[in-house]
Amino acid sequence: MKLQVQHIVVCRHAQETAYTVPCPTIFFTFAGLEFHESPGFLIGPGATGLGITPQNLPIHFRFNEKRENYAILCKSDDVRISTTSDRTDIRYAGEWLSVPMFIPIDSGRLDGWRLELEHMRASFLMPTARNRLRAELGVLNMLRHMLDENKTTTSISPAGRLKNLIDNDLTETHSTDALSAQCGYSPDHLRLLFTKEFGTTPKQYRIRRRMAEAMEWITGSHLTTKEIAWRLGFSQMSHFSAAFKATHGQTPSDAIRRFRGTKEPRPLQPTSPLSHRKEDIDWRSCCPEIK
Repeated sequence: MKLQVQHIVVCRHAQETAYTVPCPTIFFTFAGLEFHESPGFLIGPGATGLGITPQNLPIHFRFNEKRENYAILCKSDDVRISTTSDRTDIRYAGEWLSVPMFIPIDSGRLDGWRLELEHMRASFLMPTARNRLRAELGVLNMLRHMLDENKTTTSISPAGRLKNLIDNDLTETHSTDALSAQCGYSPDHLRLLFTKEFGTTPKQYRIRRRMAEAMEWITGSHLTTKEIAWRLGFSQMSHFSAAFKATHGQTPSDAIRRFRGTKEPRPLQPTSPLSHRKEDIDWRSCCPEIK
């Protein structure tokens, strides 16, 4: 995700306005909100929390004289209006992900957020490369928080149930169609729900999940590529190698050399004394009586 912070402002005055959001904006409301509305979505009076509004979204809000809210104005082509009124889409690695437009934050956590936002704002107002990076990393941390808060909904959704079934079937014992049926939905309908929620299809997610597990074994074990492929349910090494390279940009053997610092050991071939050439055998060591 490419995102550049344009400005960080804190507002402490009463205001009511209606306008179209000029740029992607991440905001945090601490006090004084009377309402904040956009088409099909309303944040009620007294709410405190973290939100994100995409460019070109019409909004109407009102704050009273107790107002305290921060707005981080950004430049990014990776934030857009979602088809769901209470959510915003962000793009990462070419895929669009859905996050809540607003997450309530309880009063016990506000002081920590206020301190973090003041640090970000102070860094941005002294625009060295280090400080700008500090501010932008702070913004990404806010987005990370929104993704984490989103888990409470995805874990109980139909797409979330399918994701859990895929995570528990790394050997691909069941097809994605069969797993969809376990969730009580047709494969086509659940594929649409899954793609909307996670930004990728169930089949794409499944292969990435298996390849992530393959990389885990390559970097954290001494298993051979054949053993890893077998544990992931691949019957043919060529299919495993092709999937791994498509995901990680290198073959499993290359990954072993890179992350283990050694070549993958070749399997030992069984040998028989009859396979030795006569001149390779020390007969005197075998039969001491031979001089």
